[in-house]
Amino acid sequence: MRQQGRTEYLPGTTVFAKLKGYPWWPARIEADGTVPAKVLKQKSRTKGALYTVFFFGSRDYGFFGPDAIRPFDAKDVENDLREKKFKTKDLELAVRQALNPSLLTQEEEEEEREEEEEEVKEVRKKVVKTTKKATQKKKDTSLPPPPTLTTTTTTKRRSRNLHLEDMDDTGALDNQKKRRKSMSIEKEDEGRDSPMVESSSHKEEYKKSPEYKKGEIPKEDYAKILQVVKEIEEAPMTYNLLKDTKIGKVVKAACLYPFEDDTTIKDRCHQLMRNWKQIFITPQTDNKDTMMES
Repeated sequence: MRQQGRTEYLPGTTVFAKLKGYPWWPARIEADGTVPAKVLKQKSRTKGALYTVFFFGSRDYGFFGPDAIRPFDAKDVENDLREKKFKTKDLELAVRQALNPSLLTQEEEEEEREEEEEEVKEVRKKVVKTTKKATQKKKDTSLPPPPTLTTTTTTKRRSRNLHLEDMDDTGALDNQKKRRKSMSIEKEDEGRDSPMVESSSHKEEYKKSPEYKKGEIPKEDYAKILQVVKEIEEAPMTYNLLKDTKIGKVVKAACLYPFEDDTTIKDRCHQLMRNWKQIFITPQTDNKDTMMES
């Protein structure tokens, strides 16, 4: 590489440029209008910068004065390349690109393809992830909702603590079953000697029931059960609601449960049973009797 006299270099000219700490490196003179604005801002900070160059191989930019630029003679460079005077692989690659710029173009196109492939992979990952979320959400929404009561959420949650069996799902009760219910309610009321004394027969009956096998109710839960009873009393009750939910079974089982040192829950549950009998069972029985007489 022979150093020649100082000359003027036009944009597009292949040259050697000298950056401190590096060997003479093949580069191309660039017009300032073709250089990215962010890169061009650095030129004003460089003292004595006259030329903007693009380095082959590294594809970086630099700014140099005339003393740091020398001509690139293709024939001399080819001889030096054959004689392996370029000591590093990076410098040799840069020299080959300077001699044959299509190699640089090919490398840039390959990198662009790789970047596009990476972008496509990222997009596919996002699509797969979004599809999985949508599928999972669809599965969740397709599941049937759990059975709920028409009363408040607190009632639904706390009523489970009573450990009572589910109501019968056989459909509407006929009038004969309704009469039996009313008779059982009356018998329960008659069997209670005093509001302060628990009937031993009730305790024995409850011990034989499936509810007793599920475990005793802790005394600290009595306040919660009383709150549930209060909410049931305040809820707008209908015949269909009693038929299709656990409320009737819950209240009836509470009438049988041997609450320790507390009769308030049982008293209020008995009163609920009497009220429901008067509202839903007695009128229907009377209507049927009237129809039979007519």
